[in-house]
Amino acid sequence: MNVIGKPLVCLFCEETRFSHREVYVKLTNHEPGVQKKKLTLQSFSCIACAHEMKFEERKHNGVSTIEYVQVGD
Repeated sequence: MNVIGKPLVCLFCEETRFSHREVYVKLTNHEPGVQKKKLTLQSFSCIACAHEMKFEERKHNGVSTIEYVQVGD
C-alpha cells in the first residue's frame, strides 16, 4: 500500500499489508462564535500486529493537496 507514492510500512513490525478505513471526526469548540470543523482521517491498521496509523489530508491556502501527515494517537 502506498501513501503519496511512498510505501507504507508498520513502525513496529515492518509489515507492509494494512486494512484501510476512513474516519470522520467532528471537532467542536465550546467558545461562542466558533464553527464546528469536520476532519476526515485515513486509518491504516497493520494486518500483522494491529498497530493503527492515521493520516489527514493537508490543505494549503484552502486548496487540498495530496500530502498526508500522520496524526498522533
